[in-house]
Amino acid sequence: MRAALSKEKKGILAVAGHAGCGHCHSHNQYIQDDSGGLTVVLTLFQEATGLSLAIKDIRVKTGAAGSLEVETEGGGLGLATPRRGITLHEGRLARSLVGRDARRTQALVLEAFGRFYGQGIHETPVALQAAIANAALDTFAKNFPRQFRAEYEDREGSSGLMAGTVLDIGGIPVSVLGTVNASEGGLGPNEDLEGNSPVGRKGKLMEDLGMLSLPTIVVEGKVYTPKLCSKLESGTFLVRADDEADNPHVARAIVRTAEKLGFPVLLLRDVMARVPGAMEDQTAQLADKIMALGSGLKEAAYAHEKVKILAELASLVSQDGGGVSFMSNSLHDVVGGVGMLPGTSAVFSYLVPSSFYRENVFPFLTEKDVEDFTALTKHSLLEIKAVLPEALRHLQEHKYTGDLNG
Repeated sequence: MRAALSKEKKGILAVAGHAGCGHCHSHNQYIQDDSGGLTVVLTLFQEATGLSLAIKDIRVKTGAAGSLEVETEGGGLGLATPRRGITLHEGRLARSLVGRDARRTQALVLEAFGRFYGQGIHETPVALQAAIANAALDTFAKNFPRQFRAEYEDREGSSGLMAGTVLDIGGIPVSVLGTVNASEGGLGPNEDLEGNSPVGRKGKLMEDLGMLSLPTIVVEGKVYTPKLCSKLESGTFLVRADDEADNPHVARAIVRTAEKLGFPVLLLRDVMARVPGAMEDQTAQLADKIMALGSGLKEAAYAHEKVKILAELASLVSQDGGGVSFMSNSLHDVVGGVGMLPGTSAVFSYLVPSSFYRENVFPFLTEKDVEDFTALTKHSLLEIKAVLPEALRHLQEHKYTGDLNG
């Protein structure tokens, strides 16, 4: 069941996937490869067009005014400029990815740099991921301008590309949208436009593709979080959707599909309810911790005290900070932490067991993961099609009618 370009202008179902460039960590030891959704979208686009996503060149300008320009064999271009420049050694690491397939953006950068963090900690690898992701999406927009609609993010300080089209998958016209969430300077993450959040120019893209009123699969990434992974014995797909705020018919269809494909799967229906003020409260709690450390540093007299305090501050910024900086407070109240337009969708991701964390620390997408993610996405569309009237009825009863662009 291969994807093909469709003659339809709008689908009857939808798929949305993003890459959060630099969104590697959150609070409570949460670590992720946040590029799974975009990887699936790029795989579907590649199937439909036959275009090459091999990285043809990475042009690096080193120095304080350094820049990275990625070019794919299909002609796509992506440019990024790290805030604090690029060292000669970073340039060599970046260029080691020439010739590689551009779909698994975070895993590629992880291979080159070993590990990296957002929130302005590791700007060059985050900028490189953004350049690779933008170049990959640009490949399709550039070669098929009539079929693909493309726009850059228009949130202040953002620089990611978005591109979408309608594909025929299993005889179903499907609106498919890929989003790069990237901040200028390699800072990351700002993910106001993740999932199927219809904000700014993305909202217009979604409207053009009919996605504002389509049952939607939101594809996320590969995750380690002790809360959910500590009891797992093997990798397991996780499907999440609130019974009212999201679309339970889409969620159950994804679960049925995973079971038919023989994939271990969990369904959580009680973790996605929107809680007004939740992001604001979480941000304030982190700020209190940072201020407490600042007060301790102000009083510290000995070197070992300062080292310990600064190390704790670095952990908070590089890890917990990712859990509050990725989305605006008021938007989070409506679309939640995955960016799901109310009534439309369910999200799936992939959990790794604690043994994976102990051996590898950082989750990363493999080629086998890409195959499994893509298979689950494609076959789930058939299951959703079978319950389309129910999914549409729920969508209409729970659709959001406010304005998210405030």
